[in-house]
Amino acid sequence: MEKKKFGFLSNILTSLNLFSGFLAVLFAFEGKTHLSFYFVIFGLIFDMADGRIARSLGISSRFGLEFDSLADLVTFGLATSAIILNLFFGKSEVGKIFSFLPTLAVAIRLARFNVNSDAKPKEYFEGLSSPMGAFLIISVINLLSDYERTLLIEILAFAAVIFVSALQVSTLKFRSYKELKIKGNIYYFLFIPPFLLWLIIFKQKVFFIIVVFTTFIYIFYNIIFENIYYGKNLHIRHNFKGRRAGAGLFHDDRREGQNGSGVGKARS
Repeated sequence: MEKKKFGFLSNILTSLNLFSGFLAVLFAFEGKTHLSFYFVIFGLIFDMADGRIARSLGISSRFGLEFDSLADLVTFGLATSAIILNLFFGKSEVGKIFSFLPTLAVAIRLARFNVNSDAKPKEYFEGLSSPMGAFLIISVINLLSDYERTLLIEILAFAAVIFVSALQVSTLKFRSYKELKIKGNIYYFLFIPPFLLWLIIFKQKVFFIIVVFTTFIYIFYNIIFENIYYGKNLHIRHNFKGRRAGAGLFHDDRREGQNGSGVGKARS
């Protein structure tokens, strides 16, 4: 009962996520896409903190679920559309229509999650997560915008938006890694935030390349091992899961319900 008194903290963080998304959209339409991208990152930080607090306090509410989804729709859907529209697609009418796809994909994905949140296992996302899709689209479009607008570059841009949007609304399983245990392995993760912050501020193009490279590895790993061979007792997958469990990086309770992981936390 005492923990529920702190439930407002989760809603405050969700509000900050929504405010970050609003500022990201605002700056994008002012042509300041670099600032817009920073606020998408702030939104992700608030979204992650919201989830952490919700899980640690064991808070769950339908309001929190819906509120979080609406905030994520703005930050990872609408803001992504605004950034790529003003950065790349704004010069063509067809491009303006394609810029709507990230918003549509995130809306469909989150609505489906909310409907099925009680029935889905904790260890998987159904469809590529909203933040990962947003960062991948923004990174690809930022990199392509540095090149001359040839037919090939435009085709690649359109293909990237369609590909990522399709993954987000798909029913493919993507491992969520929510069960990853940082406590006890904190020293392995301490260097990551400062390194990423340095890249974002001083080497943004390098950051975009890393995002594209690592996300594509994540996507193809999950398609091949978690979907094509899903449910099959493959020797390589069995050994991998055994090594991972032995390393102590993951919780044992793999089937905890989505509501049990936190609040009404619609995982992006």
